[in-house]
Amino acid sequence: MEESEWSTPFWERGGSTPVEERNREVSSSSVTAIPASGQLRTNLAIIGASDSLYRELDNTAADYGFRLIPRSELRDALTNTPACGDTTSADCAEALAAYPGSRLVVTVEDGSSVTIVDAASGARWGTTDLTSGKQGEELLELASQRADIAPWAMKAFRADDGRLYLSAGRANGLEAGDELAIHEPGTLVRAPNGQPITWRVGERVGTLRIGELFGSDLASLVPADGQRPTPEHDLILIED
Repeated sequence: MEESEWSTPFWERGGSTPVEERNREVSSSSVTAIPASGQLRTNLAIIGASDSLYRELDNTAADYGFRLIPRSELRDALTNTPACGDTTSADCAEALAAYPGSRLVVTVEDGSSVTIVDAASGARWGTTDLTSGKQGEELLELASQRADIAPWAMKAFRADDGRLYLSAGRANGLEAGDELAIHEPGTLVRAPNGQPITWRVGERVGTLRIGELFGSDLASLVPADGQRPTPEHDLILIED
C-alpha cells in the first residue's frame, strides 16, 4: 500500500501506541464485560453527557448491543482531531471511525438535546429532545433505531508499527480467526424529505481475518485475499 493512501493519525505523533493504551486496565463496565458467543456490540461515542447520564448509559449499554468508548480515550481523540471542532458533523464521525472506533457519535447538549451521526452510513439525524424520566433508556433506544440503518461495520487503521488494527475485540464479541469482508464505500439512501432511510453496502473487494487480540477492545488484522483496506473501506463481519 502506498504511504500516501493513509493520513497521519494522532497516535503516531508520540506517546503510547494503541496496543500499549489498550492493555491498560479499564474500569468501564461496557468495555470489560464480554458478550455471549455470537453477540456483537457496536461502539458508541457519548459526548457531553452528565456524569449521572453517562453512568446510566454505561450500566445498560450492553443490553442494547452497545459498548461505550471510555471517556478518557474519547477525550484524547477529540483533543487531537481537528475535524471534531463540531462533534455533530459527519467529518467528526468519519475521523473517529477508525480510532477509537466509534460507529455512532452521540452529542448531548443542554442536558437533553441529542444529535446522532453514523460513521458507517454517513447519516446525520436532526436533534432529538429526550423527554422521558429515563433519559438513558430513551437515548439507547434512539441509538438502536439509528444503528439499524446499516449492518455492524467498522474501519481499519494502520499504527506506527506498520500493522493493521481494528478498534474492537472481545468486548464487541469478536474472536481470533473471525473474518471481515472489505467493502467499497456504501451509498446512503434518503427519503424525499431528506431523512436517511437505509444504506446500500458497497462492492466487496477483499477479506481480512482477526489476528491477535489485545485487551478487550483492540485486534490486529491479517489480510486474507483481495485488496488491502484503506480508511475509506467498510469492514463488515462475515457471519456463519
